[in-house]
Amino acid sequence: MSIQRILNVISEKDYKAHSRKTRALIEKANGIIRKPRELNPRKMFWIYRVLGRDAELKISKKHINDFQFLIMHILRKPKENRFEDLKRYYKLNQEAIDNLKFLIFPNKFPPGGYNEKLKKYGVEFYNEQVILKRLNFKDFIDLYSLITYIPLDVKTPFVQNLLDEILSIDPLETKLSLYKKIKDIFKSLGQYEKQMVEVQLKNISYYHFRLMNLNSRKGVVIDGSNVVRYNDLNNMNIFLDLLDNLYIENLVFFPAVIVFDKNIDYILKSEEDKNILRRLIEKKRVYLESPADKLIVYFSNKFGYYMISQDKFQEYKFDKEKLLELRRFIDE
Repeated sequence: MSIQRILNVISEKDYKAHSRKTRALIEKANGIIRKPRELNPRKMFWIYRVLGRDAELKISKKHINDFQFLIMHILRKPKENRFEDLKRYYKLNQEAIDNLKFLIFPNKFPPGGYNEKLKKYGVEFYNEQVILKRLNFKDFIDLYSLITYIPLDVKTPFVQNLLDEILSIDPLETKLSLYKKIKDIFKSLGQYEKQMVEVQLKNISYYHFRLMNLNSRKGVVIDGSNVVRYNDLNNMNIFLDLLDNLYIENLVFFPAVIVFDKNIDYILKSEEDKNILRRLIEKKRVYLESPADKLIVYFSNKFGYYMISQDKFQEYKFDKEKLLELRRFIDE
């Protein structure tokens, strides 16, 4: 294994697709962390995707204002001691801090643990700038893409099949028993195989990544018409985003039920949105009901499901702790 092997890898079609997705992820997260005053718990998930689960657990235990202040402090004057302040405050490991440096300044700092992760290619660099030069990388995002990529020659059919199974989990259709079976298989993986799956899930679907890694799973019922009408948009865009982001700080949601008002078709403006709705209605856990509120609250009370809605359901009795506002699931 050598530099030539890396050159072969980065010429692979799969690698190029992976690299594009990775760059989009890092650039999105970079844009978020460089505006610390606008950070909220939802936006923090983009940062955790890079820093890792251990960092998420430690940072999320404290008030978000603390993180905002420390990042503003770093951005004003990015000195090493300011990164050390953040490291001590949250008791983060060195790799997490190195990843934070990389995330904020991807042109200047390499991702954490890069040399260890490059060993799978049989190479080791003692100067990160040499990597950029030897591999003709634009910046350290390209290096991050390389170390998070699983080369085709080390993927096994079993791992690929399991990844496909995980990604096929549909909160609106998949049986709970099948979900549990897939998760049990995932949990039984060895460390290296699990890491291979996790790396790809982070890039492809963070919802499915959390579905495999969080033990706190709850069912949810979505007030479909309320989501469609959010901010008077009357379209399916936010709704589709919501289905990809059914998780909050300490919970991931599965299964999911959607209840639309029967007149939902008349609310949508475009034919494209109406076609999306028709395909959605074909799924097992999607209902049309008027009034929708009654069925939504019924599901919550009978099965202990959480509810996602901007409505307050004031005329109904239910556990108020189970009502979640839509804004907790979208980047605003």
